[in-house]
This record gives sequence, C-alpha cells and structure tokens, in this order.
Amino acid sequence: MVKFDPPNMSENVEGWGPALDIPPEKFRDMPYAPFSKSDRLGRAADWTNQGRHGRVDDGEFMDDDNAGFQVVDHRQPARQFNFGYRPRDRDQGQRNRQWNDRDNYRKEFRRDGRRYGGRYDDRRNQIREASVEVGDDWVLLEEIPFSTLAKCRMDNVPEGETVRECGSLEYYDKGSERISCKMEKPLKRFEHRAFHYVTTIEDPVIEELASESTGTVYATSTILALLMASTRTAYPWDIVVQRANDMLFLGKRDGSQIDLQTVNETAQDQPKEEKNASPEEKINTVRHLAIEATQINQNFSQAMLIEGDRYKFPNANPFITEGQEEASVAYRYRKWKLDKDVSLVARCEIDGAIKASGNDEEPQFLVIKALNEVMDPNARQVTDWRGKLDTHRGAILATEVKNNGAKVARWIIQAMLSGADRMQIGFVSRMNPRDNTSHVVLGTQLYKPREFASQNSLVQSTFWGILKRIIDICFKRIPNGGKGVILKDPNSQILRFYLVPEDAFEEDENFEDDDEMGN
Repeated sequence: MVKFDPPNMSENVEGWGPALDIPPEKFRDMPYAPFSKSDRLGRAADWTNQGRHGRVDDGEFMDDDNAGFQVVDHRQPARQFNFGYRPRDRDQGQRNRQWNDRDNYRKEFRRDGRRYGGRYDDRRNQIREASVEVGDDWVLLEEIPFSTLAKCRMDNVPEGETVRECGSLEYYDKGSERISCKMEKPLKRFEHRAFHYVTTIEDPVIEELASESTGTVYATSTILALLMASTRTAYPWDIVVQRANDMLFLGKRDGSQIDLQTVNETAQDQPKEEKNASPEEKINTVRHLAIEATQINQNFSQAMLIEGDRYKFPNANPFITEGQEEASVAYRYRKWKLDKDVSLVARCEIDGAIKASGNDEEPQFLVIKALNEVMDPNARQVTDWRGKLDTHRGAILATEVKNNGAKVARWIIQAMLSGADRMQIGFVSRMNPRDNTSHVVLGTQLYKPREFASQNSLVQSTFWGILKRIIDICFKRIPNGGKGVILKDPNSQILRFYLVPEDAFEEDENFEDDDEMGN
C-alpha cells in the first residue's frame, strides 16, 4: 500500500498568513510589493496604441493620473489616417428625376471614397503656389503678419464724399423676395451684356481725377476691400503699387484673379486644386468654382432687376464701347480724407436702384451678390439647401459666412464704400450636380450693410486701420517713380512688400480671365 505523508502545517499565532520562519532561507528578507484588491492597476496590455509612433512611452502608467483608469477597455481601436486630399463635389439637382440623379451621384463618390481609404486626401495640408512668381530682381521691403495687422485701428473713421457718378441702373424687382425652394426661379444668363473689370491706372475717370490732384491714393473698391479684409483671406493674391508724383495707384496686373469670386476659401475642407483632381472632379476645383461663382454673380445682379426703365446718372458708363449692351451698373468715384496728407479716391460699384414711393424722392441704391451651393458628398456635414433653406435660412447663412468669410467680408466692405443703402444676398444652386452652367435661385434676403457688418464682426475702425497701415508702408518703402507688389504668402498668414523693376508685368498683356468670366 502506498504511504501518504501529510505536509507539515504551520500555525501563525501572531496573525493572519504564514509564519515568518516558513519561507526558504534564500527568499528571507527579500523586498516585495504589497498587493490589495482595492489597488488601481495600469493595463496589462495596450491594444489601442499598437502601430502608433512612440507606443512604448504611451503605455507608461502615471501614479498620479487616475483619469485613465478602466476596468474594461471598451474604446474603438485607434483610427489610421491617410494624408492627402478629400474629394469635394457638392452641388444641387432639379426636382424628381434630378433628385435621384443627385443621390446616385453622391453614393457613387462615397463608394469611391471608401474604396480608396475614405478621407485619404486631407486638403488642410495642401501646399499652394504663389499668385505670382517672385523674381530674382525683386527686393523684399517689409513683411507683416496678419496678427499684427489685425491690431491696427483708426480712431476717426472717415466719411466718404461722392465726387463723380457714372452709368445707369435698372430698378429692383420686389417680386424676387417671394422666391423660395417651392417657387424657385431659373437663373437667366445675360450673355449679351458687357461686364468690365478695369484696373485703376486704365480708368479714364481716375486718370482725370489724378490730373486734378483730387487725391493722393487711387484704387478700386475691389482692391480696397481685398486689402481691408486681408486678414481673413486664405488663398494667395497680389496687388501692384505704382508711385508717381507722390501719388499711389493700387492696381492689378494682367492675369490677376482678384476679381474672381472664391468659393469655400475659409472652409475647413477647401476645394481641390485642379492638378490634384480627377476629370470628374474638375468642375469642383478651386479655379472652376471661382469662375462659376463669378458668372453666377454677374447673372444674378441683372436677374433681380426689372429690364427696361433705368435710373441714369449725369455721366455715361466710361467703359462701354459701341455695339455693347450696357449692364445695370453705376460707378461712384468717392473720396476719403485719411489724415492731413493722405486722401483716398476709389471707384465703387452699385448694381441696382430701389424706386422711391414718391416721384420727387431719390431712389435707394443696392448691391446684389449671390452665394452658390456646392455639394460635397464626402463632407462631414452636408446641408441640402432645397430641403432646409426655407426653414433654416439663418443656419445656412451662418455656415456659408463661415466657409466664405473672406468673400462675404469683401462684399460688405464694397457695399459700405459705395454708400449703398441695401445689400441683397441670393442663394443659388445648380440644376444638375454635373452641370456648372445652369442654375436656379432658391431664395433672397435684403440687409443693411452696416447691420450685416455688425453681424459678421466687421469693425470699421479695424479694416480702415489695416488699410492705413498698408498705405503708410507703401509711401515709406516705395520710392517716387517706383513700382511695388503687395503679396499674400500662399501658405502663411503674412503680407510681403516687394520693390520690383519698372517694367515688371508689362510683358504679360493677356488677361486670360476676361473670356472665362464673360458668359
């Protein structure tokens, strides 16, 4: 029979646990860590951080940090990001058949997005090219960051006076206020009307005013608004500055794109550059969207007016030529006294007139602009204007102002410079997502420029202060008879001032945008 020897049992009379003489001699007096079930422990294994850089350091347990304690790790695994550009194509379809077409269009692009890794093309990291190449013979005079410009102030905001008015205006159609998503209106194309984008030094009226020494600085409202709202811009741009007879002329070079209406410039997910887009995405790239938005604004500014009767100013349109049909536009040449030595003269534009109730009363003047919907099937939040505009117009406008902060700020400043009494903002969408030539108007809204500026945090003392600072730099740095360039850095929030040769840009006489912006 097998013998069984029971183990020796030891009794600890001094407390709970084994007696002190039980451990073998080699383990005696060895330090140990006490353990209690109430102690908080770190993770035995960290599966969420595998594949990340520095995962060894990430797994360290900090005694004082109890916020990360978990009994069970229920979080999703860390997402692997691919860097690049996100596809962008956000447009609008027509009723019924076009609705289905638009939905299929969106699903098609979403499938493509998943196939290639979803948000594989993050456009926030894209590197932009400068609006003009800096020459080897250019001399950097000064650079100023936007953070410094944003602190500029002008205590006494100048009041403008009108020195000359030219052109004629059609009257505002009050029926446009009844347009809605349920009563949408096709946007008529005004291919036969002429729209002019004349730079400062080629304006015959400014040339005449300069010969009379009306001011010391000359520009257009488009250029002034760009400079005043420069701290809100994201895309690159440039302004040419010429100093002659101690007068500054702020203008644009041939081939400049500052007259194009940008789209989603300040959005988190900006449109693609053409070089990074597939053929199907080309109509939704930066340049194509800008040309489309410019054409929409041209047509919309005429479509909201009643064709026929016009309010005529004393002087004719200085740019119209024989055989051209004049668009409804008036040019106001206005003057501001910035200080005892600097007077600003600018050409401003007005789009329409609001007929007064009394026969002897002067009409009110109107600036007309349009926001256009761009559908992005891969955006995190897509708002369908047809379904939401009538009931959530305020929210849609707030989103558009956020995504187009620079453009809207320029519109408001242009309206204030022109002395317009009202601004009309339209909401325009494509009839078909794949067609960028046919559009419908889904709604309109009237604003007073100063109130609209207040709603968008535009402070007059700030944007006048920015302009005054830029003018002072130009007078200080550019010698009499010299030429300079104000260049917005393509990838940084910095303005740079260059001194350039007198013959710079004179060989570039082809303005490519004239044909593209004309219908």
